[in-house]
Amino acid sequence: MKKLFALVLIAAALFIGLNLSSSKAAEVISDIPENPQRALILIHGFGQDGARMQTMAASFKDKLPDTAFFYPTSPDKTPFRGHQWFDLPVYGPQMVDVKIYQKMLDGALDNVPVLQEVIDNIHNDLGMPYENISIAGFSQGGLMAVLTALTTPHPLNKAISFSGVPFVITEDFDTGLIVSAPQILLIQGDNDSAIPPSSINLTKSALESIGIYPQTEIIAGMRHEINQTAKQKFLEFFAPDI
Repeated sequence: MKKLFALVLIAAALFIGLNLSSSKAAEVISDIPENPQRALILIHGFGQDGARMQTMAASFKDKLPDTAFFYPTSPDKTPFRGHQWFDLPVYGPQMVDVKIYQKMLDGALDNVPVLQEVIDNIHNDLGMPYENISIAGFSQGGLMAVLTALTTPHPLNKAISFSGVPFVITEDFDTGLIVSAPQILLIQGDNDSAIPPSSINLTKSALESIGIYPQTEIIAGMRHEINQTAKQKFLEFFAPDI
């Protein structure tokens, strides 16, 4: 019998890996079965919220009966409506300048402590080993998932980026922040007009430069979305035992 309830997790503690602190709160919806063996955090994209990711996950949640799902909503609002993890100065074909990526990376780092606190609460409240916790995200959430997994002082299991804003190591980025090396899956559509399809190669190259070799999947015809093929690739990676 599954329990469905909402949790509010307060992100106010010191984040060890980044040596940052945050007084922001992440509102987190959760779907928790009895005696979960693993946990998955799903992070929304620009203008969305945790409820949007909960809806997306409904189509494969029944295939993962031993998994507790968590859907955090960023505490930051967009200039229009909805929520964001960081400012998005441009998108689409303009998203090719390293300086633009640096701006987004700096903004993303500001909210990593919020997600770190979500991870710590899952560990503490459920008694869930950190190595049984995975993190995934769409678009902005894709970068947040990869960045959080790389910088958490408690290594996680897996990180998945769906059509994610690219992770690029620039001269201003302190690679000393990278303290973990989870298994990583990058999924990108070749018909994405919001995040350039070539961005998956930027993230792949950046990760390989620090000795992490991600699995990559290019989905033919997929736009800026998570379609059925992408979900299947995710399931094969996240739970190869099913």
